[in-house]
Amino acid sequence: MSNPQKPTLHRDAWLKKALDVLFSHGISSVKVEILARELAVTKGSFYWHFKNRDELLHQMVDWWRDNQKAFIARLDVTHITDAPNLIKSVIDFTHHTDDSRHDVAMREFARFDRYAAEAVAEIDRRRIDYLCVLFKAAHFEPAEALLRAQALYFYQVGEYTTSLTMDAELRDELAERRFRLLIGKPEGGTA
Repeated sequence: MSNPQKPTLHRDAWLKKALDVLFSHGISSVKVEILARELAVTKGSFYWHFKNRDELLHQMVDWWRDNQKAFIARLDVTHITDAPNLIKSVIDFTHHTDDSRHDVAMREFARFDRYAAEAVAEIDRRRIDYLCVLFKAAHFEPAEALLRAQALYFYQVGEYTTSLTMDAELRDELAERRFRLLIGKPEGGTA
């Protein structure tokens, strides 16, 4: 009777774990031995998917970027009927998600790695472009829409990349105020 072979861990599990370790412990801890221990598998599983650590790091950036692009692509901007509600949904989603760890990790890696920096810049542009479309659909002129899109995006990124903690009730109140501020028309004029 032969021993059934243990299935090889999927490539995505290695990439996700690499981002988790990058977030928790920094790039110096994104090593084959550490990842294998965290995943409770042998290093052989790693080499089934990657030639070496450099290939892992490169594919980690690609995996993060591809996931972000796929998420943005699923956002339908062709039939916007209620732009203010979509803007509020963006604020609520980013305000209540704990899924920013990989963004934070990738931004930290991008400080030292040009390939990662290019990926982060591309995703930042795509996200701001999406928000700009929403603000234009809410009847803001292009320059005003871009200003509001950037203000929203920079605030949200700043909020999850800082170490400040905030009472949940206050955070919810500020999110509502941020929405009203961003969607409000300028005093004495049109958008």
